[in-house]
Amino acid sequence: MKKRKTVKCIQCHTENERSLGHCEKCGASLPVIKRSVPRTVVIFLAVLLVWAGGFAYFARDIIFHSSQMLKIKSAIYKDGNEKGKREKRKDRSVKGEKKRIAPKTTGIFPEDPGKRNEAASGWVVINDPRGREVNKFRAALAGDGWLALPARACLGGNSWHFYTDPERKIEISGGLWIYGDKVGLWHLAEGSGNFSGPELASWDNREPVSWISLESDNEYNSIKLSPGLSEGFFLSASLPARINETGIFVQGGKIVGWSFGKWLAKAYMWPGKTGASLEYRTWVRYFYNMTFANGREEKFASALALKKGHTVQQLAFFIEGFRLQPKLSVDDTPDYLLPGEIVKQMRVLVTDAVSRGAGSEVVKVLSGQALKDIGDTGLLIDIVPVIASVNGFEAAIGEIDDSGRHIVRESGLDVPALDKLHMHLYRDWLRSLVSDGEVDEGLQAYNAAKAYYPDDPNIHLLGVELALLNDDWEEAERLLYMRDYPPVFQDRYQILAGRISEMKALEEKIVINFPRGSNRVTLTAVINGAVDQDFLVDTGATVVTIPSSTADALGLEIVQGNNTLATASGVVTVNEVIIDAIEINGWVEHDVRAIVLDMPGRPELGLLGTNYLGRFEMELKPDEGTLLLTPR
Repeated sequence: MKKRKTVKCIQCHTENERSLGHCEKCGASLPVIKRSVPRTVVIFLAVLLVWAGGFAYFARDIIFHSSQMLKIKSAIYKDGNEKGKREKRKDRSVKGEKKRIAPKTTGIFPEDPGKRNEAASGWVVINDPRGREVNKFRAALAGDGWLALPARACLGGNSWHFYTDPERKIEISGGLWIYGDKVGLWHLAEGSGNFSGPELASWDNREPVSWISLESDNEYNSIKLSPGLSEGFFLSASLPARINETGIFVQGGKIVGWSFGKWLAKAYMWPGKTGASLEYRTWVRYFYNMTFANGREEKFASALALKKGHTVQQLAFFIEGFRLQPKLSVDDTPDYLLPGEIVKQMRVLVTDAVSRGAGSEVVKVLSGQALKDIGDTGLLIDIVPVIASVNGFEAAIGEIDDSGRHIVRESGLDVPALDKLHMHLYRDWLRSLVSDGEVDEGLQAYNAAKAYYPDDPNIHLLGVELALLNDDWEEAERLLYMRDYPPVFQDRYQILAGRISEMKALEEKIVINFPRGSNRVTLTAVINGAVDQDFLVDTGATVVTIPSSTADALGLEIVQGNNTLATASGVVTVNEVIIDAIEINGWVEHDVRAIVLDMPGRPELGLLGTNYLGRFEMELKPDEGTLLLTPR
């Protein structure tokens, strides 16, 4: 039997049929009974609702992100037909290498066709005070004309400009940067036009970001960056390995950070308040003054800017730069201003100046102190031969002994090339002294060279030659036979040994040297141990003659006067004297008869006649330039 459905009246408590709506007894309205939903149905509906809500949340992110990325990308790549289509580019691919798309040269353009001149991506060009381009790199505008720039890329420039893709040049004036910051947020100069880019917004590190390259077509979505340390006005973050180009990080259609490719290995994210008004902290000219002006690098840059033909002046500028303290660390110094690169330039200048005959000017500029300040052995090795040609071997050797040893000591490195040059200079110096017959200076140079290079056979044999020049065959013999010599020196050894033997044989002879091939033999003798007298050896003269000035100086007594003598000029009257002693090369002959006669045209010259020469056996060797007088 089907169960009746009733409801109790709230007035008289009478049971009534639920379908009546009014109490049959008192007529009051009956209460409405709601149907209950089964619990399983409720649970199912709740789960379905939660799942639908989660899906909607994630779908929102994807849909919103996609729409915003389309807007940013259409802004970064210029529309060739103003419909937002990307400009076609040619592949610069090489077989076997990854294909790369040419760097973007277009800017970010607002959607409003009336504002198409408001470019937001282009090139930043940094110029030094002389107009030299220091650096050129990609950048993108954010907000009302702000650019995040790496400090390293801007060093050395006092004039910064942003070039839009239509090649419009806008000055960058000042911005947010404090000394030591690696990145600054710089602003276009006031009055440069209404240039703007996507809004600059605060980075929400809880949400993923997208990255868009400014150098290629590369882009990555849904990147999760972890915040690092605060660096200046920015918050640093580690970059994924695949991001190695200059680019921007986008979140919700707004720029929130940057990557700087080769300049910096981290991401720099913006933590500032979105839409906040930004005020300058510095100016481009102050950046230049703080990081570059009045330092070594600026002086180097000034030298590089000089026109060709100012070689010596350019060298002087470089030297001044080395005397200044650097303002940049090695890592921050542009490659072309590194000391090693500057030295390369200086070596080229030295070669050029010497080839043009300006070696003496170069030597004057590159003083010993300048070489020490520069501290480069390569430059020293280049300049030392120039010093030798201008100031002589001794000065060149002295420069190595002073500046060279200082540089080697400071560097802590051995430089074999410098030692080799030092040794060759000593050899060349000794050869020149031997050739010129400079015995005393040669012996001093030999003793100095022997102290450095006691085992060098060249220097050792030059010492033998110096001993022979000094008429010391005993020392020459001792030096020659004290060591063995390589085969290449055997000919030289035999020649020196022969010369020593000849000198030993001449020990009891008077050796008179004269120019080879000459038909006149002259010598200087000492008369009576008091007066040096120049004589011409004359085998046709029967008697020794001396000038009247010598006879008067010696106070010689006339032993026979008014003798007549037939000469080439006629018959003359002469006086006869006796010379107590005539000394030639240490050999003394006594009681030599002589006549007093002034030679026509050579009144100071005497004749060595046969009354003296007849006391010796004579051996004349014109080809060798030697006259040997052997006592009878």
